[in-house]
Formats: sequence, C-alpha cells, structure tokens
Amino acid sequence: MKALVYGGPGHISWSDVPNPKILHPSDAIVRVDTTTICGTDLHILKGDVSAVQNGRILGHEGVCTVTELGSTVSNLVVGD
Repeated sequence: MKALVYGGPGHISWSDVPNPKILHPSDAIVRVDTTTICGTDLHILKGDVSAVQNGRILGHEGVCTVTELGSTVSNLVVGD
C-alpha cells in the first residue's frame, strides 16, 4: 500500500509500505477512504518533534472503513 512517509525535516515521500496485519486481539484494520495532515504533522515535517523518527507514516485525520478485527473487538463490525 502507499503511505506518506516522513524522511527527516522537510522530506516526505509517497512510499510503498507493508499492508497492516492484526497483531493483537484488540487490533482493528481500516481502509482509509480519505485523510489529511494536521498541525502536528506540519510540526513533524519542520523537525520540531524529535520523538518522530524517519519512516513514520503521517496523516492521522482520517475517514475509514473497518476491514478486519481482532478476536476481542466487540464494539465495531467489519464495514463500520
């Protein structure tokens, strides 16, 4: 899948990254239908957030559809 990946201050790229997988029973996987960056992403891009390392996928303001659920998720269903 494609993702907007941080590559250091001032550097982002659309890159191929692995598809997500359910790792824990409480995980959910969603298909991003639309997304955007927010002010925090802009600070990350400027290099103001030292905790963010190269390779971080940006864009957490999303509208999504649930495609897969871990075994203990009970408040969502596939398709939500």
